Amino acid sequence: TDLGKDISDGISKLKVVESDPVSKDLKGTDVLVQVRAASVNYPDLLMTCGGYQFKPTPPYVPGTEAAGVVEAVGPDVKRLKPGDHVMVGTMGAMTEELVVPESACVAMPAPFSFEQAAGFWVAYTTAYHCLVERAGVRDEDVVLVNGATGGVGMAAVQVARAVGCRVIATGTGAAKLAKIRDMGATTIDLTEGVKFAAKVKEMTDGQGVSVVYDPVGGEVFDESLKATGWGARVTIVGFASGVRPVVRANYALIKGLTIMGCRAGESVRQDPSLAEPRTAQLLRWAEAGLLTPLVSHTADAREVGDLFRIVLDRKVVGKAVLLFGRRAKL
Repeated sequence: TDLGKDISDGISKLKVVESDPVSKDLKGTDVLVQVRAASVNYPDLLMTCGGYQFKPTPPYVPGTEAAGVVEAVGPDVKRLKPGDHVMVGTMGAMTEELVVPESACVAMPAPFSFEQAAGFWVAYTTAYHCLVERAGVRDEDVVLVNGATGGVGMAAVQVARAVGCRVIATGTGAAKLAKIRDMGATTIDLTEGVKFAAKVKEMTDGQGVSVVYDPVGGEVFDESLKATGWGARVTIVGFASGVRPVVRANYALIKGLTIMGCRAGESVRQDPSLAEPRTAQLLRWAEAGLLTPLVSHTADAREVGDLFRIVLDRKVVGKAVLLFGRRAKL
């Protein structure tokens, strides 16, 4: 089948099909994982209509992260054994059984459920890459996090708080933002409009923020630049609004801004040495209870279309996760 004309049309083309059991005769460092849960991220929606930078060729299996139990391992696997609980980062994650290289698996933090683990890796590695590796946040920074009630925004709130930063978070909906305040952030509700720069300046005694984390784009990004202080670092994470903003060079010059594009996955492909310290720090924070994914919606894998539409309609607070119990592939 073809990709959709738009996201809604792409979602309508999702189908669940039965698949044969995967062979346990594995080679090299291959690991067979019985998937218990797989996260739905916004790029998964974009891919259904070819709207993401990676354009899959249909038919394809969606999903980029999952969590489950190791069922079998190849002869060269060193770290894992059958029965281990793991998080997996790979394309085609929305299937009941996955064969992936050992390097694609990370041990699940002890406090996590499978649902939480499935929604951890993409969001929290993105937040860590943007804030720690790119912006170099320190505990004296004031960080503005946009889209804070979504998965990557909520992860950024928690990572910034783990570092010790003060966080000002924007989003929509009083009930959703209450969850963000529980995480230690000050919040601004954009339900009535996005003119928030003056409020941020007031909150910071006229200084503005020193770091911006923006997965939204559009007017929210433009307003964020007005809320910055001198020398702020601005991380471009994505464009959930559907609008790719344009930065005026003279404005960046006048305010001494550093504008940073952030791609967590590509950064490791370009510099593999980033992977080990990133993983280690995120797992330390998770084990200490400083990083805790919030999953507001779950659904059986056979209800994938319904869950994709819940994400599309922005009803999710944190993450939406598909649950696998029967042999199914999307």
